[in-house]
Amino acid sequence: MKKLFLVLFIPFLCANCSDDDDNTDTVTEVSKTYTLAAVEDSGVSGTAKFIKVDDATTRVEVALTGTPAGGDHPMHIHENSVAETGAPVIVLTNVNGDTGMSSTTVTMMNDKAITYEELIALDAHINVHLSGDDLSVVSQGDVGSNVN
Repeated sequence: MKKLFLVLFIPFLCANCSDDDDNTDTVTEVSKTYTLAAVEDSGVSGTAKFIKVDDATTRVEVALTGTPAGGDHPMHIHENSVAETGAPVIVLTNVNGDTGMSSTTVTMMNDKAITYEELIALDAHINVHLSGDDLSVVSQGDVGSNVN
């Protein structure tokens, strides 16, 4: 009787099992990461990751090491390369000195919509400043078309 039960019951259990139960779709993140180097002897360096959220939205996540505790570091995307310098075109969220982190949602540049593809093709660089009162640059790096 046990054998008959197992022969009939096990196939029933297996027939009701499905690989679709977890309903997880694999989503591939579209992103580009850039290096931010310390300027002079600031000791502040890290990365800026541009992440495509959708066709009209990019998230810029910055992770720095060496930021002083309690610091608040303004940050901008500037025109041209680091070597050429240029005016700021996008204001990014300040980096928190305690965590070294910042996250900014970017949809506009100079009052004009900008896509992820346009942003990573931009002739630009990022400057991270010491503070709102002292705009000396502590970390910077080329982004967009300035990086191979």
